[in-house]
Amino acid sequence: MRPCALLFGAAAAFAPTPKRLPRTPRRATPATPPDVPTAARVAVLLSVPVAWGTYAPAVKAVYALPAPPPGVVFSLAYYVVALACLGAVAAPRRSQNPLPYRAGGELGLYLFLGNLFQVVGLETVSADAAAFLVQTTTVIVPVLEARVTGKAVAGATYRNCAVAFLGVAVLCGEGLETGAAPAAGDLLILCAALLYSVHVVRLSALAPGLDALDLARAKAAAEVGFAVLSVAALAAATPFLDGRAFAASLAHAAPDTTAALATAVVWCGAVTCAYTIWAQSFGQRGVTAARANLVYTSQPVFSALFAFGLLHEVPTAATLAGGGLILIAVAAEVLAMDEAPA
Repeated sequence: MRPCALLFGAAAAFAPTPKRLPRTPRRATPATPPDVPTAARVAVLLSVPVAWGTYAPAVKAVYALPAPPPGVVFSLAYYVVALACLGAVAAPRRSQNPLPYRAGGELGLYLFLGNLFQVVGLETVSADAAAFLVQTTTVIVPVLEARVTGKAVAGATYRNCAVAFLGVAVLCGEGLETGAAPAAGDLLILCAALLYSVHVVRLSALAPGLDALDLARAKAAAEVGFAVLSVAALAAATPFLDGRAFAASLAHAAPDTTAALATAVVWCGAVTCAYTIWAQSFGQRGVTAARANLVYTSQPVFSALFAFGLLHEVPTAATLAGGGLILIAVAAEVLAMDEAPA
């Protein structure tokens, strides 16, 4: 055993010493830019209800055309515009990071269904009444957020919910007096409000860990996918008479009609869809769901102004009464949250 040890020791002594590769100097990690102040994010969020305020009048203007497209077809058209706009904005960055399709798919589903219900509901609900109905999100979001976070909901919030839904009952009562169709439209708008509420709560949970533009692109891509599947399913499983009639009317549509439809599609796609889903993703990174949704409560003001100025819609007594009750609940919730610690 000892001669073998000496032999291996001598071989090791005369073996060439392996050359060490020169160490590559470490690259300095760029400093993380400071986060955007909360005030700036709130300022961006404040522009969201202004853009949303133009959505209902634009949809009502489309339905006033001689041969309007079905809601799902109209949604598909402006989703494609939204995805193209976001892609054009993201192109100069040349980011190699994969898009967050899982988060975008979840959030996009909420938005797609909410937008679809709202578009269909607007066929029988006035723009200003629909705007007030959508604002039930102001009291739905705090309850949902409390359920998600496990925090107790204040008794005042439950009272505000009761007042808000009393206002909703007044608005829906107007539809019941005039027939079943307007009441069904009110119910669709309320379903849209619930889906929008879920979206706001989930967005506040997902946005802090994701890039705002990447998340917006993933959401827009998901909405396009859902809309394509919906149109294909309707065309394959139903007569889809409205869609076929709209497609046939395009060949003989007047230039003014085509221009009005194209304007509505581009506006809704670029402004009310692409911009707002980015602004929400950006703004809610540093703002809670409840507080962000409170910022959105100014939408009825802008919707009513646009509806009156562009469509000459005069609010009815039921709209004023029901909307007033909803705004009272919203104002009470705002005051309660201002008194509570952030």
